[in-house]
Amino acid sequence: MSSTDIEGFWATADEMADFLKGADEVTVVAHIDADGVSSGSIASKALERAGVPHRVRFIKKLDLPEIENINGDQADAVWLVDLGSGSFSQLEHPGICVCDHHVPDVNTASRRRGQNTLFSFLSRHLNPHLFGIDGSTELSGSGTTYCVARSMDPKNRDLASIALVGAVGDFQDSAECRLKGFNRMILEDAEAEGVARAEVDLRLFGRETRPVDKLLQYSTDPYLPGLTNDQDGCRLFVLEQGVDLKEGDRWRCWVDLRQDERKRLASALCHLLLDSGRSAAIVRRMMGEVYLLTREGEGTELHDAKEFSTLLNACGRYGFAEVGMQVCKGDRGQSLETAIKLQRDHRSNLSGAIEQVKEMGIHRRRWIQHFHGQDEIIDSIVGIVAGMALASGEIPSDLPIIAFALSEDGKVKVSARGTRDMVRKGLDLASAIRLASESVGGAGGGHNIAAGATIDIGREEDFLDEIEAIIAQQMGSTPEA
Repeated sequence: MSSTDIEGFWATADEMADFLKGADEVTVVAHIDADGVSSGSIASKALERAGVPHRVRFIKKLDLPEIENINGDQADAVWLVDLGSGSFSQLEHPGICVCDHHVPDVNTASRRRGQNTLFSFLSRHLNPHLFGIDGSTELSGSGTTYCVARSMDPKNRDLASIALVGAVGDFQDSAECRLKGFNRMILEDAEAEGVARAEVDLRLFGRETRPVDKLLQYSTDPYLPGLTNDQDGCRLFVLEQGVDLKEGDRWRCWVDLRQDERKRLASALCHLLLDSGRSAAIVRRMMGEVYLLTREGEGTELHDAKEFSTLLNACGRYGFAEVGMQVCKGDRGQSLETAIKLQRDHRSNLSGAIEQVKEMGIHRRRWIQHFHGQDEIIDSIVGIVAGMALASGEIPSDLPIIAFALSEDGKVKVSARGTRDMVRKGLDLASAIRLASESVGGAGGGHNIAAGATIDIGREEDFLDEIEAIIAQQMGSTPEA
C-alpha cells in the first residue's frame, strides 16, 4: 500500500476494539523490550477497564514453539502486541489480533492455507506499514496498541503517556530529535489529558537522575571527547562554565540547573564537539524535544520518558517484564523498587558488555562490521550493546554493525543496527536480515534501521557472507573480493 490510508487504519482499530471488548477471555502476548512492555501494559489496562478477563505473557521472540502455543490457546481472543506481523501468515487462532509496527510478511500471506487475500490479511491486523505509515519512525508497537485502546474507550486517552514511553524506547524520536507522524497525535492526546508534555532541551540520557558530571561522563550518544569516561574531566568542564556541581550536600542534576546554566553548558558542549571535528548534524542532535510525564515526580526515574523506557527495558531484558507492566499501570511500591534495582544492574551490565566488546575487538569487512559476544554478553542486551558501540564515536559510523550472542535455547541471537544516514543510502536491515537468516536456516526481521534474527550455532560466517552481499547491493555496490 503506497498511499497513506488513515481512514482504513482507524476502521481496523475500531473493528479490533469491538472484537476485543466482546471477548469472554483474552490472552495478551507482548515483546520484552520497552515498547513491548508499554504495549502489554496499555492492552492490559484497556481490557481491565472494559471488564474483559485476560492474562498477559511476555516473550523474547515469536518462534515456532510460541506460534504453536498461540494457535492452541484456549482463550477466544489472542492479542499480540509489538510482535506478530512477521509471522502473521502462520497464526491460525480464530481470534487472533495483532498490533505491531515491524515489517509484516505481506508477501507470504497467501501461503496460509491458500486462503488469504490482501484484505483478509488486514483483518484484525493493525500495522502502520499496511496503511502507508512508516512503522520505524511514525508509530511504535505501543502506539499501535494505544490506537486500539483509544477506540475501545475515549477514557483510555490517558494511556497516551505510556505509548510515548514505548515510542521513545524504540528510538522513534531519534531521526529528527522529535516524534513525528502518528506519534504527534498521541503526544497531543497526552498533552490534552495532562499526562505528558514536550519541551526542547538537552537530549542526553540521565537529565533527571544523574549528577551533571555523571551525565557527561556516561554520554555515548554522542561520544564527548575529553569527557566521556573521564569523571575528573567532566567536573572540571562543568566548573569552567561557572556551574556549581553541588547545592549544599546534594549533587545537582541537569533538571536542577537554572536556564542560564543549561544554556552555557549546552553551548560549551556544542563548541567541544565542533572543535573536535564532529559534524554539525551530530551537534544538532544534542538538542531537541524531551517528553515529561507530568504526573510523575521531577527528578525520578519515571518523569522523563527516556529514563522510564530504560527502566522498562531493564525489567524485560532480565525476565521481569511483569514488574515493568505493574509500574506502567501505577504501582509505585514494590514493583517500582524492584524495577529501579533492575535498572541499576542493567546499566552495570551494559557498561561491562561495552568493555568486553572493546577487549574482543570489532571486526571490519568492506560493507559491515561485527562482533561475537559468545556467552559473555546476554542475548537480550546484545542489540543495545551494538547500538551503543555504533554511536560511541570509536568505530566507523558509516557501516552497519552485526552482533552475535549465544542464547539459552542453544541458538545464536543476531542483532543488526544502522543509522538514519545509512537508511537514506538504501540500507534496509529488516529485509537484509530476513533474507540472510533464511539462507542459513534461521528467521528474522525488524526495521530498516534495526533488526534481529535467530540462527544455528556455526552458521555465523555464512550469515555474514550473505548479509554483506545484500547490504552491498542495497547501498549501491558489491563487496570486494
